[in-house]
Amino acid sequence: MAKKHNRSTSQPAPAGARQAIDHFALAEALFSGTEISDVIAGFVAQGFAERQIQYELERAQKSAWFHVAARYAGRAAKRDWVLDFPKRLGCTSQAPIVPHVDKISPADFFEQYYRANRPVVLAGLADGWSAFEKWSLDHLEHLLGDRIIGVQWNREANPNYEADCYDHRNEVPLREVIARLHAGASNDFYITANNSDINKTALAPLWEDVGTIPGILEPEHERDGYFWMGPRGTVTPWHHDLSNNLLLQIKGRKRIRLVAAQDTPLMRNHNHCFTRWNAEDLLPGPGDDTRPAVYEAVIEPGAALFIPVGWWHYVEGLDITMSMTFLNFAAPNDFESNYFSFGDL
Repeated sequence: MAKKHNRSTSQPAPAGARQAIDHFALAEALFSGTEISDVIAGFVAQGFAERQIQYELERAQKSAWFHVAARYAGRAAKRDWVLDFPKRLGCTSQAPIVPHVDKISPADFFEQYYRANRPVVLAGLADGWSAFEKWSLDHLEHLLGDRIIGVQWNREANPNYEADCYDHRNEVPLREVIARLHAGASNDFYITANNSDINKTALAPLWEDVGTIPGILEPEHERDGYFWMGPRGTVTPWHHDLSNNLLLQIKGRKRIRLVAAQDTPLMRNHNHCFTRWNAEDLLPGPGDDTRPAVYEAVIEPGAALFIPVGWWHYVEGLDITMSMTFLNFAAPNDFESNYFSFGDL
């Protein structure tokens, strides 16, 4: 629906109308489920005449656009009602727990977690990878210190650094990043998957230390992962991905909070894959009618977290961390081609 509407010339505005009403705000109020009397009271409190508000409401409700929008709002409400079933049936009323499984078989992984859209912490997937022994700050500096790498930079100056991630891309020598890692905790810089276009080449020697995960990742693309490295204190705020994701920890620990995809109606999703929830307001625990159930997992070196498509997650570095993420599962993982909700929601 357009955000600006021209005033109709088919009938005059009532006498005494002095200031133009924000029609977008009026439409938002109407479709938010607010009582009409409260909508009127809200605009009157802003200085509008009650008769002017009633005139605009009557005009809006005669519009074909209003009735089409109301139909789509009804469909969205029906979907929210269906998505609420697990919570009402008690599926999320207990303390949310992410299961831990050691050395899972590919068949069990795909049947119990991947196709069920359930998270799981997996141990034993990457036993024997040389990355666990070789990757250290000293090793990376000696091997690749002069390479120009991509990194997210100056993030602390922007509260929306994740949504604006491409504005924070920078290219610096790897040894400059390593020097800052030695300096202590920070959320100001972070090598992420958004830097993979340059880092696939710049950091190519590291891929020799990455092994395979037979049966779970595609055989011809098993090493096609994304490299992450950052200091203690890095935060990736609440968001959801457009595909299934396997986060494998190489060095340090990460703490991840998760919210189920079916709880999206409670996630205050206002734009694309982001939310208005603050970190401190969405802590681990059971949900209710106003907040979703929040799961939590801490992954240590050698452990991997399967993050199902659509699941919201908040990631925090508890130490200097090095991680790999993989999307190339040996199962369909294209959920982006029919995703069109990139703008305001």
